[in-house]
Amino acid sequence: MRHSVLILQIILLSLLAGCATLPEKAIITKKHVDRAIEIEETFAHNSAEFAPAGESWFEIKHGSSNVLIVAPHATRPTREGKLRFPDGGTGSLAVMLAELTDSTVIYTTYASPSDPNYYDDNDFKRTLAQLIETEQPRLVLDIHASHWYRPYDVDFGTMNGASIRGNRWIVTSLMSYLQQEGMSNFSMDYFAATAHQTVTKFVTAMGTPCIQLEFNSNYTGHQYDSETVRPQMFAQALQGLVRFVEYVKQNK
Repeated sequence: MRHSVLILQIILLSLLAGCATLPEKAIITKKHVDRAIEIEETFAHNSAEFAPAGESWFEIKHGSSNVLIVAPHATRPTREGKLRFPDGGTGSLAVMLAELTDSTVIYTTYASPSDPNYYDDNDFKRTLAQLIETEQPRLVLDIHASHWYRPYDVDFGTMNGASIRGNRWIVTSLMSYLQQEGMSNFSMDYFAATAHQTVTKFVTAMGTPCIQLEFNSNYTGHQYDSETVRPQMFAQALQGLVRFVEYVKQNK
């Protein structure tokens, strides 16, 4: 009897193995990560410096996809009169994601005189509103980073569901694509994006679905030593986001 059960188990496992989906070819290359590191070095160099007279403290790169990417803390923001820490690595993650998916991205380039994720009355938010009105994105990705002590890989901030406007597929699809890259610990609304005048709250008020992505900074905080695993983790985060954005583009 035991022998028969063992044979059945082997047959079942063989059938399941035959039905398993084969992995896709990797998208992200060493050159992509090298470029991201170069970009991040520029962010780090300018992070605590205010923009020179006549220059803007944020930048836009235009694309043609139906996803808009925002990195409001790529550099240090001013909040309640004091410069705070930046969300290191989010600027390069956002820029690389935009380049690889032909998406529009808006991000800070110098220390912000007014935190775009805390106040609405600033040029960053006014420009973001213009982008949404003119480009009519299907979805806005609001990219942030959390302290590496956090237990999750990514926290999805949805204003307790309000910001995705009934589109549960946004969260489930993001989870699926990030799981394919090795992430397994997800959180929902640890940072709900409801406190203060967040980017996600601002975009939601305009009627556009938006999600705040709080990546554990192990995925965004670059270590330039080739011996560390973090560049691989950055590549995994970027690859998962690229595949998700391509999915959104193809399913209009």
